[in-house]
Amino acid sequence: MEKSYSTAADLNKFFAQCNLNMHIRYYNEHKRLVSSQVGEITKELEQGCLDPKRKRDLEHAKHVYLNSYHQHMIINAFLLIYSHLEECLAVTFRLFIKGSPVSKKTGLERFKEDFRDRCSVNLTNGPRWAFLQDCSQIRSTLLHTAGNITLFRNRRKIDPVIKRNPKHVAVCNNRLVLHEQMLVDFSNAIPDFLNWLTDEIEKKYNNAMYSDGNSAALHSRR
Repeated sequence: MEKSYSTAADLNKFFAQCNLNMHIRYYNEHKRLVSSQVGEITKELEQGCLDPKRKRDLEHAKHVYLNSYHQHMIINAFLLIYSHLEECLAVTFRLFIKGSPVSKKTGLERFKEDFRDRCSVNLTNGPRWAFLQDCSQIRSTLLHTAGNITLFRNRRKIDPVIKRNPKHVAVCNNRLVLHEQMLVDFSNAIPDFLNWLTDEIEKKYNNAMYSDGNSAALHSRR
């Protein structure tokens, strides 16, 4: 592949990983701060001789930090990482096509169409593509119904996703609950997929260049 594209692709992968690391650090730093806060609350509760109201307030705060607040942290980090995925696909597409996706579909489906039609790359062959599609369905449920699966119009799509991903997501009171393992596996799947995609584009480009070169050589010998 021409050097300008190879250099841009390498830079794209480098900065994509830098951005992903920032999202991961954001989550880890919040987790550290919450853990520190819970530790201080626990220490005060263990001292005893607390005013009953103060004790109730501390117990409530600890419960919130360990449950709903932690879940909100996971969801926020998940949505940031998903946005990162779509940015990576759009930037990679632009490097090769010098334009933006034109498909009218939404989410990952629009990228699948455009990479297939304009780059001759089938995204469904990429590593963890099925998992990334599941993440897309989870993201849609979180954004459009705040995770309430009873309100999600594509219920028949989200139910199989939940069954396929017991390590990553569960349902509590008809609402999606994300496990921390989701962030681990999602953040690992994206660079694997991006590296594969970049290599596929490079292969297609090199094959096209080789084919054109052979045609020119055959023509010159006539």
